[in-house]
Amino acid sequence: MRIKNFFLLVMFVILASITSNILWESFSWRILPQILLIIIITFIGEHLVSSQGYYHYTKQDTNGPFLRNVPVWILFLWVFSIQASLLISLGLGMDIIHACIMSGWLASIFDFLLLEPFMSQMMELWRWTPVENGYFGFIPTRFNRFTAPLGNYITWLLFPLLANCFLGIMILLL
Repeated sequence: MRIKNFFLLVMFVILASITSNILWESFSWRILPQILLIIIITFIGEHLVSSQGYYHYTKQDTNGPFLRNVPVWILFLWVFSIQASLLISLGLGMDIIHACIMSGWLASIFDFLLLEPFMSQMMELWRWTPVENGYFGFIPTRFNRFTAPLGNYITWLLFPLLANCFLGIMILLL
């Protein structure tokens, strides 16, 4: 593999390391279970959802190494996105509970405005395909008018909110 095959992996490992380090400064070891939770859920979720046919990652060089059918950099993208959305919310002066709620909205907006248009459409790192009776089958197809199906943005809203609430609960209780 050439160096360009590892660019996204290196970039998101560095970004996830930066956000983790900043959170470590405030919350110490409590971020470690959050990171582990994000990586496990991301790997299982990405593997299950992509294997159901909602989307597939292209095998082009840019996606780098894969674990099963998931590029490794995706795991670190999620860690970075979830933690960065929390840090931005905390930086706006919100308490931990409100910051967790806001983090879901910020991550969903990040996916809507940057990830899907740039990484999916322009770079073609993954391709969406319609799935009948899928996980978000209750959403009428007429609402799938964006780069990705509406269910994708719901996931980008809920996963950061829940992962950051997990951290928030640990902070408040421990």
